[in-house]
Amino acid sequence: MNKNTTNYETDSPQVAVENVDFYNDNVPWTIKAMFIPALIMVFSIGLPSSVGAIDNSLPKNRPNVAAIKIEVDPRVELVGIVFRLAGNYEFNQGRIRSYVRDIERQFGDFEDHPVVKLAVRLQSKRRMSCDGPMSLAAYIDRDYLPRKTFEQWPWGLDSRWKKQETAEFLEQLRQFAAETKFNEFFEAHSTLYETGIRSCQAVMAQYDLQTWLGEFFGVEEMGDMRLVLGFVNGPNNYGPRFTAGKTHEKYAIIGMSLPDADGNPVFRSRKLATTAHEFCHSFTNPVVEKYMEQLQPAGEKLYAAKAPAMKRIGYQNWQSLMYESAVRACVASYIRNSFEPEYLQNYLDNEAGCGFVWTKELSNLLRTYEANRDKYPTFESFFQEFVAFLNEYTRKTAL
Repeated sequence: MNKNTTNYETDSPQVAVENVDFYNDNVPWTIKAMFIPALIMVFSIGLPSSVGAIDNSLPKNRPNVAAIKIEVDPRVELVGIVFRLAGNYEFNQGRIRSYVRDIERQFGDFEDHPVVKLAVRLQSKRRMSCDGPMSLAAYIDRDYLPRKTFEQWPWGLDSRWKKQETAEFLEQLRQFAAETKFNEFFEAHSTLYETGIRSCQAVMAQYDLQTWLGEFFGVEEMGDMRLVLGFVNGPNNYGPRFTAGKTHEKYAIIGMSLPDADGNPVFRSRKLATTAHEFCHSFTNPVVEKYMEQLQPAGEKLYAAKAPAMKRIGYQNWQSLMYESAVRACVASYIRNSFEPEYLQNYLDNEAGCGFVWTKELSNLLRTYEANRDKYPTFESFFQEFVAFLNEYTRKTAL
């Protein structure tokens, strides 16, 4: 997936993926599952947790496969609007013009609000951008209060958030929401959000993504899977996760791209690969973290060889490169098993163009994993082979 313009450093495992729509709308490609009759899904509105949410029915005989909840999340929109006012480029690329105009109309006079000024300082001081703000959105509740007490700090969210500044930011965020009447704004756009959700519903019904995720990673209990449509996010996408006690939430925050001819939000079928990418982060990152020390020799060599290209697309260190390498290889497997062959080649060509020239080899390595699941029941059980391959690849290949 391609992240073309954001060049900010991040220590967060959930790396932002920007401008991932690397196919023009007119490029023909076919999802095999489109031949399957669309599933009937239940749409509901008025839930206290979101404007709208769709729970996909669980596949038969797969009791442990989590349904993916499709929703628009006020936390994502609120935090995104604040950082939009703070001038963050990635939150100033909204594609739904009517929505952007409404944001400017309702919030434009609040550029000097304390929370916006703090967001500006955080961006300048800590390069707070992209997945940083979105990670915080997952760590607050629908009243914009922290979901963990500050006595429990550190929480595990993006490390650019420091304890005192986070407490100050959230207090000011709640004031901003009240003073700008954000909740009223959110409710007033329920019809727009519903349109996007219904479009997403139609695409997600064509392929059982949650089953692929469970089977590929060998995970029985997948937690709470949330596909959040980010209306203020433009083409930018993120994959944070939240864990507390028995709560395990995995997010794919997918930016809404260009609308249809009538200005209506559209979730296009090519977004399936993007969605898989963001969800994969929640499965691959914990595994990569466990093996990071063993990955260091390969990671440092690969990053040294590709640093200019990586910095252009926002990856400032070799650790980020390792997180992304694992995710991108897994997405290649998803595409290989779900889409027509030409789509995989387009994806791999795009990966190489971004600097990830080893994605094809890693994808082929994962064929061994897929063909030997008795020996490798989980992605983690296979990952030592992944590490060995990368270290051997950097030893033999002229980078």
